[in-house]
Amino acid sequence: MNGLINPITIAENIKKLRLLKQLTQVEMADTLGYSERTIRRLETNGTYDLFVVNLIAQTFNVSVVSILFN
Repeated sequence: MNGLINPITIAENIKKLRLLKQLTQVEMADTLGYSERTIRRLETNGTYDLFVVNLIAQTFNVSVVSILFN
């Protein structure tokens, strides 16, 4: 872990988490209260929005660090 936040790493980790939970993008969007399009963007481009990262972490009972770095 180099300490730098990389949005592509975040994107990959969000997708891994969704697949681990066996959710479709639609199901994840419904769970988080976002659109499917937003989930696709998060899985493609990542995000620097810590509110979104925190919401995902809390909803799926994982650490914020596991989404930001890995």
